[in-house]
Order: sequence, then C-alpha cells, then structure tokens
Amino acid sequence: MNIPTPNLFWRGIIITMIPLLLQVIIVVFLAYNLLALKNEIVTESRSQDIIARTFVLNRDAMETIYNLNFKFEAPTVMYKLLPKMPTESNPMQALNENLQGLFNVARTDSESEQRMQELRSCHKELQEMYKDAQHLSFKDNEDRVTSRQRYFHRFLNCARQYAAATTAIVELEEERQARRPALIHDLLSRVWATLVVALILSALLAALLGYMYIVLVKRPLRLTCRNGMLLAKGQPLPPALTGTDELATLDRLLHSTAAALDKIQQDEKTLVENATDLICSLTEDGAFISANPYATRMLGYSPEELVGRNLHELTIPDESFFCDEKLRESRTSTNISVFDLRLVSDSKDIIDTRWSCFWSDAQKAFFCVAHDITETKNAERMKQDLVDMISHDLRSPLTSVNISLAILSRGAKGELPPDAKLKVEKSAKMVEQLIELVSDLLDFQKLSARNIETEPASTMLNELLQKAVSNTEMSAEVKNIRFDISGDATVNVDKRLMTQAITASLDNAIKAAPSDAIIRIEITEIADIVQLRIIDQGEGLSDEEIAQIESSVPTHKLSGHSNRSLLKYSICKQIVEAHYGNISSYSQKPSGFSFMVRLPKLIVR
Repeated sequence: MNIPTPNLFWRGIIITMIPLLLQVIIVVFLAYNLLALKNEIVTESRSQDIIARTFVLNRDAMETIYNLNFKFEAPTVMYKLLPKMPTESNPMQALNENLQGLFNVARTDSESEQRMQELRSCHKELQEMYKDAQHLSFKDNEDRVTSRQRYFHRFLNCARQYAAATTAIVELEEERQARRPALIHDLLSRVWATLVVALILSALLAALLGYMYIVLVKRPLRLTCRNGMLLAKGQPLPPALTGTDELATLDRLLHSTAAALDKIQQDEKTLVENATDLICSLTEDGAFISANPYATRMLGYSPEELVGRNLHELTIPDESFFCDEKLRESRTSTNISVFDLRLVSDSKDIIDTRWSCFWSDAQKAFFCVAHDITETKNAERMKQDLVDMISHDLRSPLTSVNISLAILSRGAKGELPPDAKLKVEKSAKMVEQLIELVSDLLDFQKLSARNIETEPASTMLNELLQKAVSNTEMSAEVKNIRFDISGDATVNVDKRLMTQAITASLDNAIKAAPSDAIIRIEITEIADIVQLRIIDQGEGLSDEEIAQIESSVPTHKLSGHSNRSLLKYSICKQIVEAHYGNISSYSQKPSGFSFMVRLPKLIVR
C-alpha cells in the first residue's frame, strides 16, 4: 500500500507541530501539578489558620464560662447593687467575631460542616447561658447557692461540649495536615519526573525531527540541487524522485527539461550535420575548433582535418589580409558580421563563400556559418558579362544606327520623300529611346552591383539643380519647357551622384510634361530635413508604378501614358537612400505629378 508523500507544507507542519504539541502537553501537566501543589500549600495554610482560630475561640469561650461563675460569689445585696456589664465590654461580641472568622476560613466539605455545626450549637448554648446570667438576681444566700448548683452543671456541660467541638475541629485539621506532607512530596516528585521526562523526550524528539528533516527535506532538496547541477553540465541524471510533493515534482520537471534538452541537442546535432552550409567555430586567431560534415563536401577536408588549421591557409593569398581585417571587426562588434571570402578547396578549386560570424566572449570563440555562393557569383559574373556585352555590342551599333538615320533625315544621301523622311525620324527617336534605355540599365546595374560609396561635401542644393537643368537644357528647349526654381538649402551630399539623380528626375519630368509647360522646383527646410519637390504638368503614374518605385523593383517598361522611365526613378531612389534620405511620388491634380526627395542636412556615418 503506497502512502502518499506529504508535500512541503505538511512536512513543515509535522516538523513544527510535533515539538509544539509535546511542549503543550508538558506545560499542561506541569501546570496541573503545580496548581495542585499550590492548592495543597494553601490548604496547609488554611488548616493552620483554622487550628489557630479554634484555639483562640476555645480559650475565649472557657474564659467567658469561667467569668460567669463569679456571678454566684458575691453577697445577695451586692448582686442587687452591681450594675449590668457594659455593651463595649461584652465578651460574647468578641466570641461571635472569632466564631464568624473561623466560619469564614472553614472548609465546605461535609465532615468540616458537621463539626462546625456542633460548634455552632455549643456556641448557641453559651450565648443563652450568658444572656440568662446577665439578667440573673438572688433573693437570699440560699437562693444564690441553689442557683449556683443549678448553673454549675450547665456551665460544666457547656464547657465540656465547647471543648469537645473545638478539639474535634483541631483533630480533623491535624489529621489532614498529617497526610499533606506525603501529598506535597508526591506532587514535587511528579513535577521533577515530568521535567526529567520532558528533557529526555525533547532530546529524542530533536533527534527524530533532525532525522525527519534530513529524510523529508534536506535529502530530496540535495538530490534536486545535484540534478540541477548535472543538468547545467549536460550530464545524465539519476532516476527521478517518487512522490507527489513539490520537490519530487521539481525533480521530475528537471528530468523533463533534461529530456527536452537532449532532444533539442539531438535535433541541433542532426541539423548541423545535415546542413548545406559549413558550420564551424574558430579561435581568436582564426584556427578551426570544430566543423560540421559539410566541410568535406565544400572544401574536400574532413572536420577532423580542419581542426587546428587556420582559416588563412584556406583563403586565397589576395584576400588573406581582408580575412584578418574582417575577423578583427567581428571580434569587436556586437552584431553578426557578414562578408564574402574566396577559399581554396583540397582540389585547388576556388570557392566563393559568404561568412556570418559572431564572437562569443563567454566561450572566447567565433561561431561562423559559411554559405557557398559560387553559383551566385558565377551568375553575377555572367550578368556583368551580359551588361558589358550590351554596353559594347548593343549600344555602339545603336549609336551608329542613330547617326546614320540622322544623316539620312538631313538629306545627306539625297532628299527623301516626306513619308520616308517621317519614318526615318520616327525610327531615329525609337533608336534614341533604346540608347537611353540601355544607358539607364547600365547605370542601374552598376549601382546595384556594389554598395554605393559616397563622398559627401557641403554644397548648395541650388548649385546642383543648375547643373541638372543645364544637362537637360536641350531636351527642354525642344518642348519649350521652362523651370521655376524657388528656395535653396545647404546639404552634405556627393555632388556627382546627387546631380545624376536630379538630372534623371528632371529628364522624366520633361518627358511627361506637355509642350510650353513650366516645371516647378521647390526647396524647403523642415527641421533637419531638406525637401526637394519637382512638380510637372504631366499625367501621373498608376498605383502599381508608384509601388514599383517605392519598393525598388526596377522595370524596363515605360509608362503607357506619361512616357516616364521607372528605371530612372529606381536609379534616383538608390542614390537618395545612399544619402540616408527617401523619395515619394504622387499625382497632384490639377498641377500634375509631384516627385519629392527628402535629405538630411548632415549625414551621420
């Protein structure tokens, strides 16, 4: 039969209530015996008081009876002449007071009541005798002698009865006093025995409670603490504690946590071992501490072969210094450092990798993930080759075609018919658009292929606007478009890049604006922001086209209505964001389309 283990609350109740209950029992028993001892002492004192009062009462009564005999000693004449005893010298009053005092301290048991009743009867007889003697008178001497004989026997009987009654009271109290020392001794013995037993029981109880504390609290708590330390060290735990108490529940929770951690570690180990990236740890100097099995597939080295080797040994010589620099940056950075590194495999193949490194101060090691980006790099190289091909093999022929069409249109080969001349001019415009598109595409690819490095310098924004207006002056004159520039502000920007961005924006505005239009350019300062707004009178962009600009999704398609180049806006967005600014665009009727650039006055690096 399994008895449920008490929880910590009941364990505490057991450990605290058992000694408390024992102390209460001991105190109650001692209080009972001490109270009995006190009652015996009080009773002893009362007995002595009763005996003393009884002796005094008996003495005064005998003296009163003796004094009554003098009533019969004097001559008859003198008795007639003697005055009555004054009230203040009445001996019966003192006797009554003594008797009342004796009754006040007397016991209330039946035996004492019986003796007190006998004494009360004798005292009543004495009172009657005294009363009769007070009113007694004699006719002659013979009458005196006769009365004396009659009262003498009465006095004698009263004295004997009074003495017998007081003696009976004294004997009863002395008999009780004779038994009292044994009772007091017995009570004292019981008190001492109780103290000795309490001392022994307290010692035994202390030992028992100490053992119970060890068994019920300390031992399971120590086991739980040890299991917690084993869990922290990752070592296996002993069997869990049984029971339903809090410590057993906590121990089972530790076992559940250990099982969960084991599962997580197994899953993590499986994930690391089957990862398609090189996961490794490096020392502060860059030596491998550990690596996952993917190292064999990526580099041709097993994890065991990599341990102890330095990362520099696997890096191509041209990037060895770059590798040192990036590891130093990762060592001092609190964030994950990401950089590209070219490694040499065991088969002497060059592998492009992208490293994500994090330095742990606790373990004094780098934790790195290296991703093979060789295919991505090859794709970028192919893309760059395509751009170069477009640049050399497409733009140059288009330029030649454009020049040839311009020569034909001007009649260098003879005057063309009107229809043929119109078609040649249209073809020339289409070729010009293709050349512009190719140029924009090349600019976009150059900006996207690398991080834009700016060289900011303090300059007036109006100065950059004048250069951009000058760059688009020929296109504006064809459509008789004028510029209205208002405001100016100082900005800290890369002059070349920002002029390129403004030029692209103005070029788009010129294309979209109708002939004889005015393009307004407003420069305003709001707090620490410089705002450049370009407002043309052309048709606005659709929501989809505006979303493409704001999300930096380039497109080679022109707007079907406004002839705006979204690719130019994408180039402008990249340049502005490189200066920690932002752009926005929206249709503003009836004034046209508004393109806004916001730049901070100072660029924080």
